[in-house]
Amino acid sequence: MLEFKGVRKSFGPLQILKGVDVEIGKGDVVVILGPSGSGKTTLLRCLNFLERADAGTARLGSLEVDLNRATKKEVHAVRQKTAFVFQNYNLFNNKTALENVMEGLITGRKQPKETARKKAAAALDKVGLSDKYDAYPVQLSGGQQQRVGIARALALDPEVILFDEPTSALDPELVGEVLGVMRQIAADGTTMLVVTHEMQFAKDVASQVVFMDDGVIVEAGTPGQIFDRPAEERTKRFLRRVLPDEYNYSI
Repeated sequence: MLEFKGVRKSFGPLQILKGVDVEIGKGDVVVILGPSGSGKTTLLRCLNFLERADAGTARLGSLEVDLNRATKKEVHAVRQKTAFVFQNYNLFNNKTALENVMEGLITGRKQPKETARKKAAAALDKVGLSDKYDAYPVQLSGGQQQRVGIARALALDPEVILFDEPTSALDPELVGEVLGVMRQIAADGTTMLVVTHEMQFAKDVASQVVFMDDGVIVEAGTPGQIFDRPAEERTKRFLRRVLPDEYNYSI
């Protein structure tokens, strides 16, 4: 359904992505793990043209594009099939929750205002914010703001949603509510590519776990393979560091 090959990206002399391949089937939840600086966020941004890759190709169904040479029309076509959930919400402070979700439908998808309103309301209902249509971001907790961001993505009815560390900016007590929403939309069959540090989410929800380091994919497999039977020493060191109570002696 969705395939990226040979994605490369440098910033000046610093090579961030060194030829990354990712394949996502319909309804899959692919979780990307790795240390800070491994290229995870840059990969997502290249996939949605928030950064222009130096090389690589993308195939979404029948659509195939060169990530470096894609035309404006091709970029638009890719963005019609994808949606992005940011670390820091990226909401308009002068718009209500409902208006924030409506915005992409009206400006990006050219939908009539009333149609956009109905879709936005349904998306907010789905993330548990039916009582917050008229609330402005300043009136919402961080977890609620991120749920608005997820609703904004859902309302676009994309083929895949890209999540860039969606809980990293949240206070610890608010993480659970966002992960709960993500678990629900995964259970509904939404195709997701998720960069996260939430190991339990990866164990419970992912159909595939990808471990990245230094701009390459070190290892990929099912949660059972990656967490219980990692093949690469670099993966084992990462797990020992992030989950020391579980992996000090077992790997």
